[in-house]
Amino acid sequence: MNVVSRIRFPRTPETSSLYMKCNEGASLNLHTEHAEVSLTRNGVLSLNTYFNSFYEKFYAKYTELYSLYYLLKLEGDFQVSLYREQYGTENRELIHIQSFENCQPLEPVKIVLPDSWRTEDAGRVYLEIKCLSEHGSFTGGFIATEQPKLREVSLGIVTCTFKKEIYVKNTVSAIFKDDFLRDKNFKVFVVDNGRTLKKDDFDDQRVQLIPNRNVGGSGGFTRGLLEALEEDVHTHFLFMDDDIELESESIYRLFPLYEYANQDFAIAGSMLDLYKKHILYEAGAVYAKELNNDGDYRYHPLKVTPLKYKLNLENPQMTNLLLSEDSPDYGGFWFFSFSKRTIKAIGLPMPFFIKVDDLEFGLRIKEHFGNVIVPFPGIAVWHEPFYAKHIVWATYYEIRNRLIAHSIRGTLGYIEAVKLLTKELLYKLLVFDYNSAEMIINGVEDYLQGPRFIKCNAPEVLHSKILEISKKHKSQTIQFNPQVNKQLPKELSIGKLKKLIGILTLNGHFLPNLLVSADGVLLWVRPDYVDPWYKSFPRKQVVIFREADNCLCENQMNRAAGIGILIRWLQLIIKSSTRWSSVSLEWKNAFNHFTSPEFWREYLRLNEQT
Repeated sequence: MNVVSRIRFPRTPETSSLYMKCNEGASLNLHTEHAEVSLTRNGVLSLNTYFNSFYEKFYAKYTELYSLYYLLKLEGDFQVSLYREQYGTENRELIHIQSFENCQPLEPVKIVLPDSWRTEDAGRVYLEIKCLSEHGSFTGGFIATEQPKLREVSLGIVTCTFKKEIYVKNTVSAIFKDDFLRDKNFKVFVVDNGRTLKKDDFDDQRVQLIPNRNVGGSGGFTRGLLEALEEDVHTHFLFMDDDIELESESIYRLFPLYEYANQDFAIAGSMLDLYKKHILYEAGAVYAKELNNDGDYRYHPLKVTPLKYKLNLENPQMTNLLLSEDSPDYGGFWFFSFSKRTIKAIGLPMPFFIKVDDLEFGLRIKEHFGNVIVPFPGIAVWHEPFYAKHIVWATYYEIRNRLIAHSIRGTLGYIEAVKLLTKELLYKLLVFDYNSAEMIINGVEDYLQGPRFIKCNAPEVLHSKILEISKKHKSQTIQFNPQVNKQLPKELSIGKLKKLIGILTLNGHFLPNLLVSADGVLLWVRPDYVDPWYKSFPRKQVVIFREADNCLCENQMNRAAGIGILIRWLQLIIKSSTRWSSVSLEWKNAFNHFTSPEFWREYLRLNEQT
């Protein structure tokens, strides 16, 4: 018997709706040594949930599995119903029902999954367990097969961290507390970019702690990957961020998927919102596309659009939307697995420090193998959502690395790049966000230096420099958790002439003091609404309240800074007009070198250590 997936209990009450649903005759008890559901007569336990559904459509498409059955640990008398739901329908289909008497936990009951799960009718199936006796209990279950494995799988799990010791310890602990995972063939490589962990922080021999330079996420993941490749035993690898909350079942489910796989594919684990734990924030993403108001994609070279964005997984109809397969360009490195064959074919990640490393790596997989990045439903981690992060210096890496990624593929010309970047920069100046504007300019300047820039700048030294520049303008302050009157902003009506004057004067930068009010104005930014910049015209202070991460950015007008940045930008785009094509070609030609083991060993200074 080989277990394909397990029925999981939630670790905390706040996540219970993603695992189990109980009516008034059933209660979930998580406070005993072994979690259980206690039931009275007519009590019902429903597994119509995100983690405990079986997404048969995906297993039928990507594996050679054909014979599956449930085993359930029950005590008492029960009626067990098996339901199927499909994409685009609101009705559920009863595909099997069976009654059991005098069930005992040591003798699990068996429910065979009907053969229809491998047909075009396949969708999402789940169990409902109804108690027929005065009292009963459910203590566990899983889906299994008698089929022998097609191959043995050894998983190299790589996580890298920079001074997030508590997170990474919790992640590693969750892996080794899982009894089922103990029998699997894997090893954990913890790459410590901050050098703040000790060997005795991990007491299992299957954890290797690797002290490393601060070479960012891309350098940390690649360092761990190189160590894992040298062992020459791992068939697959998993990149996993340190600052996540892990459901260890997500790792367990990788094994049967690869053991019975009918093709080679990468798995993009979904990102669940760490603060709203029932919200699916992203299940893969597409690059250079954005959604318009009609729900269609349009081309935008500097945009990333998450797939299955903000689905409420407490709603079963939202869960059914996961049955509609997208074609993601990449999956985030918070949880991304791939085969050794993939590395041999496409090389190692790019030395991007942070940002766009996972995107560029995913694009290569898709370009080489086709549509083989699969966001399997039910494989996910909780991660801090992007709306909750206000990091000025990250803009530098976003701009620089996206330009490099486009150069490798020859997909962004000079004129188009200048138009898009000028629009981004002007918006920052219009709201007096000079530090972010500096990051855009520095990102473009360093990109224009070509590949020698990567070779000649130590990443940790460069990062320190970028941090300093991101705080250069003291006319800006950020306050977290402020006291703000949280009333919804009103729609603003303003004439076209006033907007035009605002743009031509750079929101007052070119106006005399007597025409600019000293009063500030509040701009409201929500995930679904952004106050327009011209609401602040003409004033000397813009206060931006970012509702998502509850921070208040106070930006004071600084004419010298704003005009100086604008002049510097104009000089840069004129200068770059003659170099753009040649620089793009330089990045493209350097790509194979940057993704080679030889480069990375030198970049990480591993040859010096040897």
